[in-house]
Parts: sequence; C-alpha cells; structure tokens
Amino acid sequence: MDKTFIPQLNSLRFFAAIAIVIFHFGKWSWPFDSTLNNYALIMNIGVSFFFVLSGLIMTIVYKHLKTFSKDRVKDFYKKRALRIVPLYILALVVVFILYIFMGGISHKILITQFFENLFFLQAWHPINALSLNFTGWSLSVEMFFYAIFPLIFPFVVSRKNKLKEIFAFWMISNLIVVFLCFNLDQNNLIINYFTKYFPLLHLNQFLIGIIAGLYYLKGIKKGNNLFILSFLFLLIYLPFVSKGLINIAHHDGLLAPVFALMIIGAASSKGLIKKILSHPLLVKAGDASYGIYILQFPVYYFVYEAYKFFNVFSVLHEEGRFYLFVVILVLISYLSSKTFEPWVKKKLN
Repeated sequence: MDKTFIPQLNSLRFFAAIAIVIFHFGKWSWPFDSTLNNYALIMNIGVSFFFVLSGLIMTIVYKHLKTFSKDRVKDFYKKRALRIVPLYILALVVVFILYIFMGGISHKILITQFFENLFFLQAWHPINALSLNFTGWSLSVEMFFYAIFPLIFPFVVSRKNKLKEIFAFWMISNLIVVFLCFNLDQNNLIINYFTKYFPLLHLNQFLIGIIAGLYYLKGIKKGNNLFILSFLFLLIYLPFVSKGLINIAHHDGLLAPVFALMIIGAASSKGLIKKILSHPLLVKAGDASYGIYILQFPVYYFVYEAYKFFNVFSVLHEEGRFYLFVVILVLISYLSSKTFEPWVKKKLN
C-alpha cells in the first residue's frame, strides 16, 4: 500500500479540477451565471491550488531525500514524466489536428506552437502561453517545478529559517505581481499573459507547498479546524475579489498560504470531514482529476460540435451542453486513468 497516498487530497484534486472547468466553460450556465457568478469568475485559482498541492505532495513522497544522487534524480524525472507526459501529448496532438482542419492560423505558426507545447516551453513565451491546448500552460509551469525540485528541496530542508525565508519570497513575488497589475497596461496581451502565466511568478506557490509538506510531516493535531477555517475564509472572501486587476494577483499565489492550510487540514482531518473527503466515489473521481484538467478543451470542442450536428440547443440549452460535457469529461478522464495512462506507463517502463 502506498503510504504517501492521502485519499482526502485526491478528493480535493477533483474539486479543484471541476472548479477550473467551471471557470472556462460553466460561467454561462445556472447557477454559475447568477447566484454563484462571483465564485465562478475566480475559480481559475484552482490552478494556484494545484501548484501548492504539488509542492506538498513532492515533499511527502521525497521526504527522505535530503540529497539527490544522479540515479535518484533520473528516477524522479522518469516518474514525473510518466505521470504527466502521455496524456498531455495525446491531448496536444488532438488539438493540433483540430486547428489544422479549422484553419485560420498559418501552418508555420501552428508548428512553432506545437513544438513549444511539446517541450513545455509555452509559458516561457507569453504570447503563446495559451496556444493550442490552452490548459497546458500550467503543465509548462509544473515541469519547471519538477526540473528544479531536486536542487531546491535539499536546500530548503537544510535552512534553519526556511519558513521566514519562503514567506518573504512569497510576499516579494506577490508585490511584483501587484506592481505589474497596476503599473503596466494589462490590456496589452503580452504583458497580461506574462503577468498571469510566466513560470517564475508562480514559484512562490510551489515553495509554499514544500513548507506545508514539511509541517504536515511533523504532525498536525487540529486538522479539522484548519480545514474549516480556511474553507470559510475562501467562501466569504472570494466573491469580493472576483473582478478586476486584483483577480490576476490572486491567480499568481496571493492565496497560497490559505490553500496550504486547507490542504494540511484536509490531510490531517478526522471524523466526519475525513469520512466525507475519503468517500470512495470522491477518491475515484480524484483519479480522473488530471484528465479532467488537460482534456477539457478537446472534449468540450467535440461536445460543442455534436450539439450543432444534432441541433439540440433549443431543447437542452447552454446548461444542458455544459453539464453533459462535464459528465462526458469525467467519464473519459476516469477511463483514461484506468486504461490509457497505466498502459503507456507499463510500455515505457
């Protein structure tokens, strides 16, 4: 049994992935077009949640590695690549073919974008950050985190004042983002994309996740309290910051400490909260979270085309399209997690 697997976090993965899907495709469907609209407009912070969670999970899995040998680094990169790359490339190829047939963009530009995406470089080139399978930009950032993790993890562990130093880094990073938001023209697409997607501006979230992981490993006694308080804070706070430039600042890690407390709280939870978050159905749904995230655009495209082909919009309306899409996306992603992804891992191993 994998002792590093925490079922509660698998459930949170699912909710974060669905939140991002709602942000991209559900803002025009009830109740996200009315009652919950202020929440829907800022659900892109689910990506920030994933960055923090990634740092925590990496810390728990590799807690014993205060130093990385050549073989350990090789094994680390191999495992990360096997987890991320196969489905990422499948989605990328599907979207690339769709763009070829749709036209509107020169083949030369598409090929350039394809190779940038193939090597996870799109987030480093702001104008192409959302090219092709647009959700892939966060995987470009994640690959940066994975690339530097064997270097920074032993360094962070060895620091006596690690909490203060990383908190200072987080604060400086967010001050830079706030400065960019309010002093540069965010209507300029390159500036806007740089502010939102450039990998270095997201590093603070991964580091907060590492610190959260180290504190979790020490043992947290009041996990329920941490989870409830952080959840209530988000519930009350988010509707007030869903619009305008401040939304961008939150996208770059302003809420990373809150997410860290929520994740630690969920992982350390007991009683009813643990029972709910460890429900087998939610845990299984969490297995599909990566597919839900990376496949959302190609799956939505096909659902959209099917809607047009069968001419059912007047019957099912936008809500029907969105919720049908979510059901299909979750099913495809879950099947992928149980068939395609393990099959590719086995073949490559």
